[in-house]
Amino acid sequence: MSLTSCAVKQTGINIEENSAREILEKIELYEGAIWSLKSLAKVKIKTPEQKISYTQVTIAEKPNLLRLEALNPFGKTVGFISSDGTNIYIISPQERGVYDSGSTFDLAYIYPGLTLKISAENLVNLILGRLPLNVYDTAGGPELSVDGERIKLTFPSENSIKQNTLWVNSLNFRVEKAEFTLDNGARATINYTYFDSLIDGFYFPRIVDFTSEGFSISIVYEPDVELNRDVNKSLFKPAL
Repeated sequence: MSLTSCAVKQTGINIEENSAREILEKIELYEGAIWSLKSLAKVKIKTPEQKISYTQVTIAEKPNLLRLEALNPFGKTVGFISSDGTNIYIISPQERGVYDSGSTFDLAYIYPGLTLKISAENLVNLILGRLPLNVYDTAGGPELSVDGERIKLTFPSENSIKQNTLWVNSLNFRVEKAEFTLDNGARATINYTYFDSLIDGFYFPRIVDFTSEGFSISIVYEPDVELNRDVNKSLFKPAL
């Protein structure tokens, strides 16, 4: 990928000539440092028709291993999705089926009202606080600028005339906001709120807020989230 940038001068943030590559490398390094997660999370969903909140068992491992369980107030599983790298298993009031792990599926099967097709790998990216694969996958390099106290990287989008944009913390190179076009052409925004301190030696988002086309999902992780631990692979395949 060819990267270009221009010099930007603004009080408080020092961006040197040709620093876009270094900034991107740091972003991808810090994002890529998280390879597995196990945690409870509070999930809030808003659509034009309804608002839903519940507790979610969340287990994920790069690139496409996943287990999400939606629990009712009594701790009973009311929705389930998992990916074992070969198949995607969905058990919910809306759907019960097995799909190829390389295919996309309707996110509404596990998150009611979120009518969006997504792959297991990109859902794992969302859970791990990473951006979708297509955000960086562009032929042109980013334009580099400053927006308030944050670095702003703007990329051309391959499937929209609107650009993909990242807002990056200038002190630690954590992405705090992203606006981009999904594969289906819909626009989406992700905001990250990070834990105040390092979790297992890594920066990790405490809150992931995803919005697109009139709906939103907020994932709030418990403080005792486990990162980069070995995960029992049997957890990713349900006993059907």
